[in-house]
Amino acid sequence: MMNFRVYVTLEIPILDEKYELFVPIDRRIHDVIGLLRANMPELNENYYQNRIPCLYNKSSGELYDMNQIIKDSNIKTGTRLLLI
Repeated sequence: MMNFRVYVTLEIPILDEKYELFVPIDRRIHDVIGLLRANMPELNENYYQNRIPCLYNKSSGELYDMNQIIKDSNIKTGTRLLLI
């Protein structure tokens, strides 16, 4: 099975950082956030230490359901996301 991905821009305002990354479309949003937290120590410090970050579409302001699968959302290649 081929593992399809979408190329997105992720902005994290509290860290004043922006990342461009490939996100697997067969994962739930909370799984993707978990992968980000595991690979970015900054997300486990300070503000995010006792909170689960929420994922928003930067253009529309839509808050994504944490249980939604990426391919079933409107997240496509080129989507700009905010992690707050």
